[in-house]
Amino acid sequence: MPGDEASQHHGYAFEVPASARGLVSAEPLRAMGRFNREAAAVDPRTGIVYQTEHSCTGLIYLFIPDHPGALLRGGRLQALAIIGRPAADTRNWGEAGPTFAIGQSLDCHWIDLDDVEALQSPLQERGYDKGAAWFARGEGIAWAVDQAGSAAYFACTSGGLAQGGQIWRYVPSPYEGTSREAESPGKLILHYESADRGVMDMCDNIVPSPWGHLVICEDGPARNAVKGVTPEGRVYTIADTGVSEVAGACFSPDGNTLFFNVQKVGVTVAVTGPWAQLAVA
Repeated sequence: MPGDEASQHHGYAFEVPASARGLVSAEPLRAMGRFNREAAAVDPRTGIVYQTEHSCTGLIYLFIPDHPGALLRGGRLQALAIIGRPAADTRNWGEAGPTFAIGQSLDCHWIDLDDVEALQSPLQERGYDKGAAWFARGEGIAWAVDQAGSAAYFACTSGGLAQGGQIWRYVPSPYEGTSREAESPGKLILHYESADRGVMDMCDNIVPSPWGHLVICEDGPARNAVKGVTPEGRVYTIADTGVSEVAGACFSPDGNTLFFNVQKVGVTVAVTGPWAQLAVA
């Protein structure tokens, strides 16, 4: 909110063209909603944008642009809901056991949201009242093309009974964003959940690797690492930084170099390695 520390409302998305060679105008993408946004990923087939919310009761949002590739020209904002399980709590925090099992496939639908700038009433509260699902601190999200097809993978940093994090996979409907969506709904799958914070401690930033695995940055309270997660859900360490937090993992265009940031010491690291060996490990 505007006040002593801010001149205007915060919580909007902005678009920064990768081709820019200088300053660009900071235009808030108002139709994409105003909330405690963490990250976004775009389906290159449709131009639809998927967004996470940094909150222990956060939602997953979908933005259908009126003109794909031209986000400033407006569109529709929606929230993810699970068919047959309105207002589902996906966090698996209950001591009786997980509500959602790893590998379970859940049919989904998307709920329209209004008053998307939410200057009076938070979007997450209104979305949940309409039946949208809660997620445990949605953070990194990335679009991936893997053995199972195209999907958005996103991390929920404090999900699971151990609160070591969850990685979800959302496979869009072939009719995503259209009136035919109900004919073949999108699918939500819990890809991984950390039962041991010594193995995965609060997964955060996420990026698909050229060798077909996910690369994860940890954001736990102790020493953090860059981890890999195989399609079968096996976790391995790529780089142990010895400090917290790791962020911003990405690959060079040729896929040979992995970059990530170590926040506490303020450095960016570039790693090359025997990536082909990881693909079959």
